[in-house]
Amino acid sequence: MAELVVVYKTLGPDVSRVVGYLRSRNLNPVVLDDAGKMGAYRDQAQEIRIAVPETERDMALGVLAEMEHKDEARLAPDVKVARGVVLLIVVILALVALIGLLDRSGKWYLAAWFALVGVVAIALIRSAWRKPKT
Repeated sequence: MAELVVVYKTLGPDVSRVVGYLRSRNLNPVVLDDAGKMGAYRDQAQEIRIAVPETERDMALGVLAEMEHKDEARLAPDVKVARGVVLLIVVILALVALIGLLDRSGKWYLAAWFALVGVVAIALIRSAWRKPKT
């Protein structure tokens, strides 16, 4: 029997997905770590090793690279939206901070915070009432 070589490390919830993906490509993955024996509070942080026979190593690495590339392509639009939202939040908070620095009495600063809270509240309510995409 060929020696086992670790080709991937992942968190507990993703083990079955990775093993299934390797098996769908006619490879023979072996999970080296037992997720059930880990403490309940640590199962989200413990990496689980997945290995294949040494003769299947190169093919498994190629398959796993393909899987990660598909995941990146699937997540790219969400990452783009998240970056835009974070940039918008940083710009708005910088504007509020600038108003706070320049306003001696604090009236404009308070008005800016009320306006910001109002806009966010309206956006959250509209988001909650929006019909889900099916």
